[in-house]
Amino acid sequence: MRRWLLMAALQLVLTMALVGCSGNPFKSLSILSVTVIPDELPPEGGQVQITVEATRGDSASARVSRYGDWLFASFTVRLSEVIAIDFEKKRWKGTIDLPSNRTPKDQRYIIVITVWEDYRRDQRIKEVIVRASGSS
Repeated sequence: MRRWLLMAALQLVLTMALVGCSGNPFKSLSILSVTVIPDELPPEGGQVQITVEATRGDSASARVSRYGDWLFASFTVRLSEVIAIDFEKKRWKGTIDLPSNRTPKDQRYIIVITVWEDYRRDQRIKEVIVRASGSS
């Protein structure tokens, strides 16, 4: 019985060393899900939470862009890895702060979420709207 327990523990350690905590090495890089909450903010702006799940990957980021009549804004946020022992997927999360909207038009922000692994990447696009001033 003791020998069996020792062999089972050794098998578990070897499996963890082979697979690690970085998702499934037998699946190609693919984003499984992206959540952006909320997808609509009041004119005061606010914070948006981003979560990403992928089959594997080394890092994840969110590039936020806004195109207006005469204004262009863009910035990138690196998402933090959520540490968990999961052989099927990896997770990242982060937050972005969007400014207030004092214009009479809704402001649309395009968020491009990218998961990287070496030279490979997978991307998804989400949109967040900051409502126009005076529309609640």
